[in-house]
Amino acid sequence: MDGKELVAAVRDAARRHNLTWEALVPSHHHVDLAHEEAEERAYAEMAAAKAALRDHICATYGITVRELASLAMS
Repeated sequence: MDGKELVAAVRDAARRHNLTWEALVPSHHHVDLAHEEAEERAYAEMAAAKAALRDHICATYGITVRELASLAMS
């Protein structure tokens, strides 16, 4: 995948995670544990997509994860 595809994958995974989170926690006063497994799976998929993008950026620009984090924070 190229960088644009990786960014799109992160955005898609984040949207899916948001949907599962909303199902798990539909209000401030309610948690629907029937959706816990789906939320955990969506979170893991989002984390994997973010890791792939991070690894691509680091490999493309020859920087470490620590350097990328420092750049993101400045």
